[in-house]
Amino acid sequence: MPATLDIDLSILGQEVPLGRVDRELKKLWDSDEAKTRSSLMNFAIYSENAADLERNNKLLEEITSEVACRAMLILCQPDGAEPKARAWINALCRPYQGKQIVCSEQLSFYLEGGNAAQVQNIVFAHLDSDLPLAVWWQGDLTSNFEERFYSEIDRLFIDSAQWHNPTAEFEMLENAYSSDTSNFEVHDLSWTRSHFLRAALAGCFQDAVALKKLPLVEQIEITHAPGQRVAALLLAAWIAVRLGYDMDDTAKEIRFTKPNGGTVNLALHEGVPGCSLQQLVLTGPELRAEVRRDPASVFVRVCASCGDHENTEMLPADAESEAELITSQLSRAHGTSLYIEMVPMLREMLAKV
Repeated sequence: MPATLDIDLSILGQEVPLGRVDRELKKLWDSDEAKTRSSLMNFAIYSENAADLERNNKLLEEITSEVACRAMLILCQPDGAEPKARAWINALCRPYQGKQIVCSEQLSFYLEGGNAAQVQNIVFAHLDSDLPLAVWWQGDLTSNFEERFYSEIDRLFIDSAQWHNPTAEFEMLENAYSSDTSNFEVHDLSWTRSHFLRAALAGCFQDAVALKKLPLVEQIEITHAPGQRVAALLLAAWIAVRLGYDMDDTAKEIRFTKPNGGTVNLALHEGVPGCSLQQLVLTGPELRAEVRRDPASVFVRVCASCGDHENTEMLPADAESEAELITSQLSRAHGTSLYIEMVPMLREMLAKV
């Protein structure tokens, strides 16, 4: 076994033969009548990084404490070795109304030498039938992310901040999303992390005086945490698309052209470790709209000034942890068209950075 798996695998539960997973699950529930199995969906975490196994196991515990599901933890190492698979089962339980014990099932798989076919067979063979499938694909979209797999996904979770080559990854995502056989929603954690800034900025321009000055914006500045540049670019893409900007192809840096013929410059600044997006500032003649979140704060400060007119308020910020971001999305149903609309503009910006 690879040295990278040098952890106590008993944290995954009871190891069982791959062909007896369903039978051993039934025995698990039959052995304790006090526990009730509950499942609203299938939820899988897929990773090709063995170092994340223990962390992902804890993340599943956090997520299933809020969302009842059949949870699958998949570690795949497609290293060219002959395919081998190991499996574990576990019950993730929590009290319900102080009396009943409600549990989600956890199935964990280690796929050594796992290729696309092996991943698909493992996932499809162990779904809780007739329930939707949500997959959190961690890291780069590799060759294992292919049509037969993503065509069965209902909700795809990614974090584009983790991608080593975002330009290629976003192209791959767009191709999968637009495929005739796919019908999944996309939830990019890098996009979700900007929700509080987007909502706060929109609130700035509910003021009639500020809204009148919005076409005068000349500069956008975004401060992001180390490693969160894509989140900042997604935020900039949202502003550009919503305001009808086009990319200025004649500029070496990122610059937009406005419908009225003016231009808007984008400046990105790397801040300190902490919350992923820390400041957004829009400026123009007699206009300054600022949304700021200190790295350790749970509040956002919003300030919009137009000449002598100024409005300041404090708003609660969104959660930042991966488990909270995932559960917040799993607990609600909504489309992804707005995010997908940002991707073409984002790809244009990536070509300049």
